[in-house]
Amino acid sequence: MGDYTVSNEAGSGPPGNTNVLPTVVATPADDVGPTIIAVHAVAPIRFEMSNRRSDLDWLAEQCVEPNVIMAGDFNATVDHLSGHETSAGAVLGDCRDAGPATGAGAVGTWPTFAPALLGLPIDHVLATANWQVQGLRVIEAEDGAGSDHRPIVATLAPTS
Repeated sequence: MGDYTVSNEAGSGPPGNTNVLPTVVATPADDVGPTIIAVHAVAPIRFEMSNRRSDLDWLAEQCVEPNVIMAGDFNATVDHLSGHETSAGAVLGDCRDAGPATGAGAVGTWPTFAPALLGLPIDHVLATANWQVQGLRVIEAEDGAGSDHRPIVATLAPTS
Protein backbone atom coordinates (compact mmCIF):
# COMPACT_ATOMS: atom_id res chain seq x y z
CA MET A 1 0.00 0.00 0.00
CA GLY A 2 3.03 2.26 -0.03
CA ASP A 3 4.79 4.36 2.56
CA TYR A 4 2.91 5.61 5.62
CA THR A 5 3.62 8.19 8.29
CA VAL A 6 2.68 7.00 11.77
CA SER A 7 1.61 9.13 14.75
CA ASN A 8 0.75 7.87 18.21
CA GLU A 9 1.08 10.85 20.51
CA ALA A 10 -0.35 8.88 23.40
CA GLY A 11 -2.12 10.85 26.05
CA SER A 12 -1.81 14.17 24.25
CA GLY A 13 -5.58 14.45 23.98
CA PRO A 14 -7.45 16.26 21.25
CA PRO A 15 -6.55 17.46 18.71
CA GLY A 16 -3.58 15.07 18.69
CA ASN A 17 -4.90 11.76 20.01
CA THR A 18 -7.13 9.96 22.48
CA ASN A 19 -6.57 11.04 26.08
CA VAL A 20 -5.57 7.99 28.10
CA LEU A 21 -4.76 5.04 25.84
CA PRO A 22 -2.82 5.52 22.60
CA THR A 23 -4.47 5.50 19.20
CA VAL A 24 -2.18 5.07 16.21
CA VAL A 25 -2.89 7.05 13.04
CA ALA A 26 -1.12 5.98 9.83
CA THR A 27 -1.47 8.35 6.89
CA PRO A 28 -0.26 7.57 3.37
CA ALA A 29 2.91 9.53 2.57
CA ASP A 30 1.77 10.12 -1.02
CA ASP A 31 -1.92 10.78 -0.17
CA VAL A 32 -2.87 7.59 -2.04
CA GLY A 33 -4.65 4.98 0.04
CA PRO A 34 -6.66 5.08 3.24
CA THR A 35 -5.75 6.66 6.54
CA ILE A 36 -5.60 3.70 8.92
CA ILE A 37 -6.44 4.29 12.57
CA ALA A 38 -5.79 1.68 15.28
CA VAL A 39 -8.14 2.63 18.12
CA HIS A 40 -8.02 2.16 21.87
CA ALA A 41 -10.56 4.43 23.54
CA VAL A 42 -10.79 4.55 27.32
CA ALA A 43 -13.48 2.43 28.96
CA PRO A 44 -16.60 4.00 30.47
CA ILE A 45 -15.43 3.92 34.06
CA ARG A 46 -16.39 6.38 36.76
CA PHE A 47 -13.39 8.72 36.74
CA GLU A 48 -12.77 8.57 32.96
CA MET A 49 -16.15 9.66 31.56
CA SER A 50 -14.89 13.09 30.47
CA ASN A 51 -11.92 11.48 28.73
CA ARG A 52 -14.22 8.90 27.16
CA ARG A 53 -16.52 11.54 25.67
CA SER A 54 -13.49 13.43 24.42
CA ASP A 55 -12.00 10.24 22.91
CA LEU A 56 -15.20 9.41 21.00
CA ASP A 57 -15.49 13.01 19.78
CA TRP A 58 -11.87 12.95 18.57
CA LEU A 59 -12.35 9.60 16.83
CA ALA A 60 -15.50 10.89 15.11
CA GLU A 61 -13.51 13.89 13.85
CA GLN A 62 -10.91 11.55 12.36
CA CYS A 63 -13.64 9.73 10.49
CA VAL A 64 -14.80 12.70 8.42
CA GLU A 65 -11.86 12.45 6.04
CA PRO A 66 -12.81 10.88 2.70
CA ASN A 67 -10.73 7.68 2.95
CA VAL A 68 -10.50 6.17 6.44
CA ILE A 69 -10.35 2.67 7.91
CA MET A 70 -10.58 2.62 11.70
CA ALA A 71 -10.35 -0.53 13.83
CA GLY A 72 -9.76 -1.61 17.38
CA ASP A 73 -11.06 -1.54 20.93
CA PHE A 74 -13.59 1.27 21.11
CA ASN A 75 -14.84 0.11 24.53
CA ALA A 76 -18.25 0.96 23.09
CA THR A 77 -21.17 -0.78 21.45
CA VAL A 78 -22.82 0.79 18.41
CA ASP A 79 -25.44 2.20 20.81
CA HIS A 80 -22.70 3.99 22.79
CA LEU A 81 -21.55 5.67 19.57
CA SER A 82 -25.01 7.14 18.95
CA GLY A 83 -24.85 10.89 18.47
CA HIS A 84 -21.32 10.80 17.07
CA GLU A 85 -22.38 10.14 13.46
CA THR A 86 -22.25 12.91 10.85
CA SER A 87 -23.91 11.21 7.87
CA ALA A 88 -26.75 8.81 7.17
CA GLY A 89 -25.82 5.18 7.81
CA ALA A 90 -22.68 6.08 9.73
CA VAL A 91 -22.02 5.25 13.39
CA LEU A 92 -18.98 7.46 14.07
CA GLY A 93 -18.23 10.54 11.99
CA ASP A 94 -18.78 9.38 8.41
CA CYS A 95 -17.68 5.80 9.15
CA ARG A 96 -19.91 2.77 8.92
CA ASP A 97 -19.48 -0.34 11.07
CA ALA A 98 -18.54 -3.59 9.34
CA GLY A 99 -20.25 -5.71 12.02
CA PRO A 100 -23.86 -4.73 11.41
CA ALA A 101 -23.20 -4.61 7.65
CA THR A 102 -22.38 -8.34 7.72
CA GLY A 103 -24.90 -9.50 10.32
CA ALA A 104 -22.16 -9.94 12.93
CA GLY A 105 -22.83 -6.71 14.80
CA ALA A 106 -24.23 -8.42 17.90
CA VAL A 107 -21.47 -11.02 18.34
CA GLY A 108 -19.65 -10.26 21.58
CA THR A 109 -15.94 -9.47 21.38
CA TRP A 110 -15.58 -8.96 25.14
CA PRO A 111 -15.17 -10.65 27.59
CA THR A 112 -13.78 -13.95 26.37
CA PHE A 113 -14.89 -15.79 29.52
CA ALA A 114 -18.52 -15.35 28.43
CA PRO A 115 -20.03 -16.99 25.35
CA ALA A 116 -19.87 -14.65 22.34
CA LEU A 117 -23.65 -14.41 22.19
CA LEU A 118 -23.69 -13.05 25.76
CA GLY A 119 -20.69 -10.72 25.38
CA LEU A 120 -20.53 -7.12 24.25
CA PRO A 121 -19.49 -6.11 20.73
CA ILE A 122 -17.03 -3.36 21.73
CA ASP A 123 -14.33 -4.00 19.13
CA HIS A 124 -15.09 -2.69 15.65
CA VAL A 125 -13.89 -2.15 12.11
CA LEU A 126 -15.23 1.09 10.67
CA ALA A 127 -14.72 2.62 7.24
CA THR A 128 -15.88 5.56 5.17
CA ALA A 129 -18.36 5.03 2.32
CA ASN A 130 -15.63 4.53 -0.28
CA TRP A 131 -14.97 1.11 1.30
CA GLN A 132 -17.31 -1.84 0.85
CA VAL A 133 -17.50 -4.48 3.55
CA GLN A 134 -17.13 -7.95 2.08
CA GLY A 135 -17.05 -9.84 5.36
CA LEU A 136 -16.38 -9.73 9.08
CA ARG A 137 -16.03 -12.47 11.63
CA VAL A 138 -15.39 -12.65 15.33
CA ILE A 139 -12.83 -15.37 16.08
CA GLU A 140 -13.95 -17.42 19.07
CA ALA A 141 -11.31 -20.15 18.69
CA GLU A 142 -8.71 -18.03 20.53
CA ASP A 143 -10.72 -17.35 23.71
CA GLY A 144 -8.08 -19.06 25.85
CA ALA A 145 -5.10 -17.26 24.26
CA GLY A 146 -4.74 -14.71 27.07
CA SER A 147 -6.69 -11.66 25.94
CA ASP A 148 -10.07 -10.69 27.33
CA HIS A 149 -11.08 -9.55 23.79
CA ARG A 150 -11.87 -11.73 20.80
CA PRO A 151 -10.07 -10.84 17.57
CA ILE A 152 -12.11 -9.68 14.62
CA VAL A 153 -11.19 -9.91 10.95
CA ALA A 154 -12.83 -7.78 8.29
CA THR A 155 -12.41 -7.83 4.54
CA LEU A 156 -12.90 -4.45 2.84
CA ALA A 157 -12.62 -3.46 -0.81
CA PRO A 158 -12.65 -0.04 -2.49
CA THR A 159 -16.11 0.80 -3.86
CA SER A 160 -14.66 1.80 -7.22
